[in-house]
Amino acid sequence: MVCCRDLAEAIRAACPLPLAEEWDNVGLLIGESGKEVRRVMTCLTVSLETAGEAVRENADLIVSHHPFPFRAEKRWTDETHAGSVLLTLVRGGVAVFSPHTAHDSAFWGVNRQLADLFGLTDVKPLCPGDICAGSAMLGGVPSEKAVLLNGELDLPLGSGRIGSFPKPVRLSAFADEVCRKLRQPDLTFVGDPNRELSRLAIGCGAADEFITEAARAGADALLLGEARFHNALLSRELGLALLLPGHYATERFAMERMADRLASLFPDLAVWASRSERDPICYWPNPRHEGPDQDREERF
Repeated sequence: MVCCRDLAEAIRAACPLPLAEEWDNVGLLIGESGKEVRRVMTCLTVSLETAGEAVRENADLIVSHHPFPFRAEKRWTDETHAGSVLLTLVRGGVAVFSPHTAHDSAFWGVNRQLADLFGLTDVKPLCPGDICAGSAMLGGVPSEKAVLLNGELDLPLGSGRIGSFPKPVRLSAFADEVCRKLRQPDLTFVGDPNRELSRLAIGCGAADEFITEAARAGADALLLGEARFHNALLSRELGLALLLPGHYATERFAMERMADRLASLFPDLAVWASRSERDPICYWPNPRHEGPDQDREERF
């Protein structure tokens, strides 16, 4: 029998919870640790939509990137949004586990996956912490692959990532690559589209607090999910380009990979990434659906 505790231990092995930010809410957040699990759904965020899908599909456990609840609530009734979501989960017997910023910062976590997706080399944490990669469980990484990391296991883990492109790339060309690989119709950016980039910093989701650190570390650009207006101004003044494909785009793909990983670790379970979850942010006009796209270079 597989129970919530078994799934929680497997996720903690890959995403040690001490890596989470102090303000975060991570771990098994709803449900009984000894509850038997047969069906697992992953998603970016627990919402009425994803909670409803989990109940319809008889999921026993949701593994969500974002915690639920994200912030403390004073009232849990059907008259509040959070209360309606919680009641849906409780009535359906669905537990929730969320690794959030521990997943962001893990050795093979979201930011490292983004760095690998864009072919960066010499990848390191942007803001090193106190946990050494070699002392953290790596979630079943094959030993031969670990050997190829050339000493990276001796490095401290931490928030964000920074690495180098194999060869310099124009900001406009890299923006196209980001859209293509993250399946986004468009993105917003800060900087000269003709600028050549050699080093890239990464912070998935809403990580615009990394702007000063990225500039100090010598990054030419910082890939974020989203940034606040005044921090975008700061980035421009520091000479740091920003690429902002959206919060959803920089994190949802990792939960699809999480589903694949859990399915391989627990082959007797039915595991899937939410099929109903969608980015709440839409783009207009959407070149995927609203007719021919104008040349992207003209828009830059």
